[in-house]
Amino acid sequence: MLARLTHHILITLVAIAAVVCANSFYVMACPFCSAINVTFGDQMKSNDIVVVAKLLEVPEPIDDPDAELPKAKFEVTNVLKGQEFVSAGAQFRSLLVGRYPVGKNFLVMGVDPPNVAWSTPMKVTDRVVTYLNAIRQLPESGADRLVFFQDYFEDEESVLAFDAYDEFAKAPYEDVVALKSRMQKKSLVNWIKDPDTSINRRRLYMTMLGVCGGAEEIPLLESFIESGDRKQQAGLDALIGCYLTLKGADGLKLIEDTFIRDKEVEYVDTLAAVSALRFHGTETDKIPKEKIVAAVRLLLDRPKMADMIIPDLARWEDWSVMERLVKMFKDADEETNWLRVPVISYLRACPLPKAKKYIDELREIDSEAVRRADFFLDFEEEDDEDGWGDEDEEAAETDADASKTEDAKQTESGNTEPAEAGSGTKKSGNPVQLTTDEQFTALAVSSASETTPPIVLKKPIIPEDSNSETNFDPSNGVTNGGSESVALTSPVAASTDEAVSALTTPVAQAGPNIKTWKIVLFPMLISAGIFILLWSVINGWFERLIY
Repeated sequence: MLARLTHHILITLVAIAAVVCANSFYVMACPFCSAINVTFGDQMKSNDIVVVAKLLEVPEPIDDPDAELPKAKFEVTNVLKGQEFVSAGAQFRSLLVGRYPVGKNFLVMGVDPPNVAWSTPMKVTDRVVTYLNAIRQLPESGADRLVFFQDYFEDEESVLAFDAYDEFAKAPYEDVVALKSRMQKKSLVNWIKDPDTSINRRRLYMTMLGVCGGAEEIPLLESFIESGDRKQQAGLDALIGCYLTLKGADGLKLIEDTFIRDKEVEYVDTLAAVSALRFHGTETDKIPKEKIVAAVRLLLDRPKMADMIIPDLARWEDWSVMERLVKMFKDADEETNWLRVPVISYLRACPLPKAKKYIDELREIDSEAVRRADFFLDFEEEDDEDGWGDEDEEAAETDADASKTEDAKQTESGNTEPAEAGSGTKKSGNPVQLTTDEQFTALAVSSASETTPPIVLKKPIIPEDSNSETNFDPSNGVTNGGSESVALTSPVAASTDEAVSALTTPVAQAGPNIKTWKIVLFPMLISAGIFILLWSVINGWFERLIY
């Protein structure tokens, strides 16, 4: 029984992870929305058996709280998957949530045959059964699969409408573009105009309209943007994205005047505009990138929002604002000092020689801001157990020149034997010439040579005792305070998006020791995970039952 329960939990976990992973990718059918539920198709893939079963017997309620929960009796009427394990007429028992009349049809799934662990049954109608039989015949992906689901977007059977939306929300954007000639543009426009359309669906419909729409839809979208009405601007990021897709570069002026230059506009509206510009700057070629960069750059005139777009300027390699950002660093006060960390990260991503000189200059003004930036983006060479960046290497060389040991001198003279531990020397590694993009994304493999040491992102760990007087040694990444030394660096893998988002992630100047976090955080995460998984096993169909 435990093995079956564990198997069922793992299947549920895989399904949940599939949705989480799907939501984490930026290039979706709807770049501005995400899937709500695991689709029927994904659930059918992850289970061994999928059947439609008729309720034969409802168990009587029991008063004993310690007794095992009674199970309802079902008879299989239609096998959708797993014909080799079960056939029509087979009977089984499963927990049933709610009270239903005998003869009602339910969708039930199972794992681990022959001792099948059955899921919580979900009530279904004949139309749902027909729908499930149909999706079994569809291709795994592509426009030929999506064309089926768009007929169910606003279906009277809400469970089908939800599933159709989720299928589009998790599909690759290229599949949606391939569907262009078969999209129902008139229906999309009507749903977008309907004030009762939910925001999630409106975002999807506007994304699709951006694919199949034309010049005739531009006036409608402009009226929404200029209206100032919250209902008409629902899903504003997708609305702006759709408008720019159809209008092109000529639509930038309206967006700039309405949401970027206007310093009185609400933060969330400006953020929606930036999200749409990011989409066009990274995922489409409808607008020249230099014009998108120029539009985003305007937010530097709004210091309270400038930190939000500095990572984008670095990603798009706009080094024309370097001197301006350096001045913003120098002029920052207590209300705007959060700008300093992204400015340092911007300078670290810049390949121009003067960027490093600016970092050294700004370190004299606010060394803590530079250190916090290094928490995320200290790109260094990995040499055996240690990672060394340019600044760390210079510091190490200075220390070595000041107090070289005899062993170090022998090493320099050609002795290739490794120095003893604690001697203060460092084996030199081959310098790596990185492109701007490689520096910015912290790629783990250099294209220069197979023998070139990999590049890693160093993640310092702030010591727990932030009030004690510390002395940070950049040559070894250690803060010396009291009788112990706390290592401040541990290599972590960094994806492109993680490297970008790290530029603006606020960081406390000091925090608890990582061991303390493990003691407190891990049990909490494990407990929360067990609760969620068990709840999904017992009530996995709860949300669909409601609708």
